[in-house]
Amino acid sequence: MLPFTKNTKVRTALTVLLILIACTGVYYFVKPSPSSDMPPVLPRETEVAKQDARIKITPATDIVQRIIYLKCNEEETFRTKPADNLVGLNYQQIQQIYSGWTLEKFDTPEVTMSLKVNSLCREHANNMFIGVKDGYVAVFYGKPGNKAILKEVTKIPITKLVPGDAEELKYGMVVQSREELLRFIEGLESR
Repeated sequence: MLPFTKNTKVRTALTVLLILIACTGVYYFVKPSPSSDMPPVLPRETEVAKQDARIKITPATDIVQRIIYLKCNEEETFRTKPADNLVGLNYQQIQQIYSGWTLEKFDTPEVTMSLKVNSLCREHANNMFIGVKDGYVAVFYGKPGNKAILKEVTKIPITKLVPGDAEELKYGMVVQSREELLRFIEGLESR
């Protein structure tokens, strides 16, 4: 071995000591603190890891489906138990079956998913009424009330209507079919 001078040994020891101090300092300043933005560690009994292939649908799993209707901004929620062909499936398999849906939660007790549909909900699609909008006869989707959606405003001013018809339209007159709607509008136009 090469003989080290006393001065070289001291320099080497100081260099090693400085490297250890620097590494320790970097560790304490760079490591995340417990109050950082990292998600909390969840207890083992909750199964929220979506891609965990061990989490599967059981006959007791609740399937919650939310349908969001974009044209009327309404939402319907259905809660059911899984069909026999879904029991035993994991996240990836359910995602393939419900490809248009957004899986919001996937664990053994409950699977929650949502679907956005560019149409009207059943209440608005299956119901229409004639009412008043800005002084004119108008057609609305839905039932008379706050949730009604304007379909169209006619050129018939309510000032030209018989007082009884005008009063009835202020509260909304439900029609049962498109034909009934057209007959009533034609009747108002011919007066």
